[in-house]
Amino acid sequence: MTCDWKTCKCGKRDFMSSRNAEKALGRAQAKRSRRGDAAGSRRGLKIEHRVHACDFGGFHLTSESRASFENRAVCK
Repeated sequence: MTCDWKTCKCGKRDFMSSRNAEKALGRAQAKRSRRGDAAGSRRGLKIEHRVHACDFGGFHLTSESRASFENRAVCK
């Protein structure tokens, strides 16, 4: 079973609700873990860690930590 998504105006996957995005996040993390385990190491894998709201009203997955995002936003 997949999580419904559409392409957002910003070009990323828009999961249309925070619930769909959280569901997709869990699936993505599980998939990355399985892939890393099959390869023998999870080193170097890009793993999504959280959901964030887009300026266009969508919800996206990101591997960027909240601290990194907040530090980047303060520096602007």
